[in-house]
Amino acid sequence: MFKLLLFCIALVTMLMVNPVNAQQSPPTSEKAKQIEALVNKAAALVETQGKAAFSEFRKRDSEWWFGNTYLFVYDKDMNVLLNPAFPKREGTNVHGDKDVNGKLFQDEFMKVIHSKGSG
Repeated sequence: MFKLLLFCIALVTMLMVNPVNAQQSPPTSEKAKQIEALVNKAAALVETQGKAAFSEFRKRDSEWWFGNTYLFVYDKDMNVLLNPAFPKREGTNVHGDKDVNGKLFQDEFMKVIHSKGSG
């Protein structure tokens, strides 16, 4: 489950950096492939260490958080388990939160994950 959420989250993080791409399918660029590999590595770390792995994901200028790309994790109920860029969001629920355009971005994101397995 973590692998699925981490993968989607990392790609969404990348897409949010470039709003033009945010409305399109996930890119097949080298950057997307690198992020997918990173997420697979993060998922393996979570599988062995559980939430203890999150401390590694919080480190800035690391393989887990570089530039505008970082891992964040929601559970299936949209509770924020990890958000190193916005730690005050951790422990909150993002269901119903709107972006600056009034779109239920997080809800739409989770719909894609549940219907397609990634996004």
